[in-house]
Amino acid sequence: MGLEISITNGVTVIDLPPDLDWRDEFDWTPVEHSTDYSLAGNLVVQEGERQDGRPITLYGGREVWVERSTVEALYDLAKTPGQLMTLALWGRSFSVMFRRPAIEARPIRRLANPGSEHYYAITVNLMEITP
Repeated sequence: MGLEISITNGVTVIDLPPDLDWRDEFDWTPVEHSTDYSLAGNLVVQEGERQDGRPITLYGGREVWVERSTVEALYDLAKTPGQLMTLALWGRSFSVMFRRPAIEARPIRRLANPGSEHYYAITVNLMEITP
């Protein structure tokens, strides 16, 4: 199993650091339910299967850095609304689109005019979509 992480729209491929953390991997379940009480006082439970929308939040914090050029490439990719992409994540493949805000990027060290190799801490916000 490879530890690579990449995201592509079929034209552009962006490689991401393999040690990004999928923060909300187990926070989402495919089954949702609601409960209510009938007029007679009986519990009414409705369950259904979710079709899409599993969040995939790739978080690096201040320990995982990417170059500014990677942040710019992600930013350019996020400019297209509703764009379906493929996320390769540790040997698995997901059909995804950006959740908004699509990316969060903070410079590791502040510079007035950072170059393309200046380092940033990032969070990439995606959601799984069934094509």
